[in-house]
Amino acid sequence: MDFFGSWPLFFRPYTLTLIAGAALAIVGVVATARRQLFMAVAVAQTSLMGYAVMAFIMGTQVQDTWGAGARDAVVIGAAVLAAMVTMLGGRDSQGAEGGRLDGDERTAWVFVTAGSLAVLFLAHAPAGMEQVRRLQVSSVIGATWADLYLFMALLTAMVIAAAWQMRPLVLLLSDPVLAAAIGIKVTRWNIVLAVLAGLSVGLAVRSTGVLFAFGALALPIMIAKQFCGEVRSLFLLSPILAATLSFFGLWVGHLWDLPPGQAAVGVMCLALLGTHVARQLWDRMGV
Repeated sequence: MDFFGSWPLFFRPYTLTLIAGAALAIVGVVATARRQLFMAVAVAQTSLMGYAVMAFIMGTQVQDTWGAGARDAVVIGAAVLAAMVTMLGGRDSQGAEGGRLDGDERTAWVFVTAGSLAVLFLAHAPAGMEQVRRLQVSSVIGATWADLYLFMALLTAMVIAAAWQMRPLVLLLSDPVLAAAIGIKVTRWNIVLAVLAGLSVGLAVRSTGVLFAFGALALPIMIAKQFCGEVRSLFLLSPILAATLSFFGLWVGHLWDLPPGQAAVGVMCLALLGTHVARQLWDRMGV
């Protein structure tokens, strides 16, 4: 009851955690179906690199003068760019069998490049690394009304678009060759999905931190796959699990005075472990 009593005081961070978790879980279904789940880590890392480049060019004092809006624009813009690099054309590449990079190799390149450049750009900045660290471990407690409204709009747009275009979306994710053969604009869809992933991860990194962004994107879909394997069902179950487990994470964080975003990810990890063990026992029993 004490937790529910604290809800009016922490309405923004609590509500943002639930909404952002559901939105990221929807993006996670797309990333998992395309075998690009690691993309979220690369995109989050590139968001930090974008901030590091901005701090290097403008200086932290100039950046502070410009305000948080300039920082947020660069962080989100870098995330969108990284998502487009890692997601576009991944299945059309030959990888080890040809001369081009496949999706996993491209994602790995983006991750290591962004990680190294972020450190190099801020190696001699007095407070640069400290501000990057804040983005990495930032808590959802500092969420603003703008963060909440942005994620509400993003989640609403995702739900409407998924309900309206579910059939072509499922076909695109399961068999892009067939989707192209029957006239679906695959390239246009890929661009939209890449921008959507970049926006979601970039906004989440800015308002909730890297850990919650990747955890909410990856873990609910892993849990949902223990119960169902169809893409259509995953689109429904994953955001429900993300919001439900985030709620229990908020409760745990309030009960033991822990960071809410990190507590939510911890609950998701335990839920994944429990469902995986239960599924293994279920399969061994031959049920």
